[in-house]
Amino acid sequence: MKKFFLVFCLLFFSVMNLFSGETGKISGYPSIYQYKETQNLVSLVRDAAVLIKNQGEAVFPEFEKEGSKWRHGDTYIFILDSEGDMILHPDSALEGKKQIELKDVNNKLIIKGFIKETANKNGEGWFHYQWPEPGSILPLWKSSFVKLVIAPSGKRYIVGSGLYNMRMEKEFIVAVVNSAVLLIEKEGRRAFSKIRDKAGPFSFLDTYVFIDSPDGVELVNGSFLNIEGRNLIDYKDSNGKYLVRDYINIALTKGAGWLDYLWPKPGQSIPSKKHTYVRKAKYGDEIFIVGSGAYLE
Repeated sequence: MKKFFLVFCLLFFSVMNLFSGETGKISGYPSIYQYKETQNLVSLVRDAAVLIKNQGEAVFPEFEKEGSKWRHGDTYIFILDSEGDMILHPDSALEGKKQIELKDVNNKLIIKGFIKETANKNGEGWFHYQWPEPGSILPLWKSSFVKLVIAPSGKRYIVGSGLYNMRMEKEFIVAVVNSAVLLIEKEGRRAFSKIRDKAGPFSFLDTYVFIDSPDGVELVNGSFLNIEGRNLIDYKDSNGKYLVRDYINIALTKGAGWLDYLWPKPGQSIPSKKHTYVRKAKYGDEIFIVGSGAYLE
């Protein structure tokens, strides 16, 4: 009986781990992320912020040690002050200089993006941009997690680290849709050009925002500009799903939700499976369906 009980416990916890996926807690922090590499990055930055909060600038040399938890392979900690001066970075050409106007290849303002993402009540957030790996000259998509921290000296710093071509988190999709909804509910159709803008926060990796009217007209599409203005209410994917009807119904009846369907990746014509989040937005008397998604293959 005792042996049977032990086997049962082992099987039970194995099944629980299987269904729980990779979410959970990391270094004592609750995690909202699906993937272990994302969780580890968040943990790394938060751990670095704790050291700076407790020990201040004296700990900065620890972050520069090659082969340490803070700097290995293409992983590294970077530190900025609140004015946009680069305090610590593997690229010595960036260190000790004001980088507030630093841009990526799409003209995204990287440092200003970091500052904006840490201006919320949690003092932390994600910013997506293109940047070369250490030792390379060719830019790749990079997603950086950044956190605001105040040292014992009273000086404010932004500490961060990033992943190249990382797997898309559902949390990123929800965040970009929520940001677009807030902008639309503030500015109405004037927000459309900002949502299309490749230098803005609404396009990264294979992700972009689309906006539909309740009757199915595609008002904005951040990657497939050619379908803007077309009514897609009767469009079916290659499996016969009326995807536009379905996600409009989700937004109008539930306010927000997820839907899977087939749709090409940007720059391609062959459809891939896409996991899309949609939400209803309202400006004056107008209703908009706002969505974005992650490709699953």
